[in-house]
Amino acid sequence: MPRTARIYQQAICYHLMNRGINRLPIFKDDYDREHFSQIVDEYKIICSAKIYHWAWMDTHYHMLAEVTFANLRAFVGGIQQAYAQYHHQRHGSSGIFWQGRFKSKPVEIGEYLVRCARYIERNPVRAEIVDDAWDYKWSSASQYVTGKQDTLTDQNVYIGADIWQKHDRQEYAKTLEISDDDTLLKKHTNKGYLGSSTFHTQLKKEGNRYRRRRGRPVKQQIQQQTSMTITQNNVCE
Repeated sequence: MPRTARIYQQAICYHLMNRGINRLPIFKDDYDREHFSQIVDEYKIICSAKIYHWAWMDTHYHMLAEVTFANLRAFVGGIQQAYAQYHHQRHGSSGIFWQGRFKSKPVEIGEYLVRCARYIERNPVRAEIVDDAWDYKWSSASQYVTGKQDTLTDQNVYIGADIWQKHDRQEYAKTLEISDDDTLLKKHTNKGYLGSSTFHTQLKKEGNRYRRRRGRPVKQQIQQQTSMTITQNNVCE
């Protein structure tokens, strides 16, 4: 199937995801997960990105991040390249590491963003690794529920309430027990975005192009040029 073109917008929240080639594990132990976290933290600063929600699973990762479209490829591409090099060196692997290009779905701020956040943090529950999402060490759920902060997670300002207050953390924990988000998000599996039809129309308008679900998606070339220069190492400036 032909690739789906990435949706253009100056600054937006994205659900970012990729998995290992042939669904092989990308993390063999906690040391790998810790190193991946350090790489993400470094590129978050370099590319002026914010990581609101995340989960590192054995065979794949999820992130809900806010980053400009101009920095998107450098941000995720830089993380993946750096981690693949580390993995090859530490574990003696070689060749293609990731399962194709990374997924980057724009997420509409509001209900869809909150549900996407819960969907990401419920991954370990769906995988039957833990009973409660906040008991999984390698996700952002613990910080939102227990208040234990880390250097990777940025406070999601779009949730609405002050999530750092004890009462609001308890309420957030209750929402993580709701599983209907999984059904909603699955309906958007084959779409290039997470949001309403109005949101999709806005994306098309701002990108100055139209998308088709199949075939070559570009009817009109993007006229607006980004000002960012990406180096050979895919580092944001």
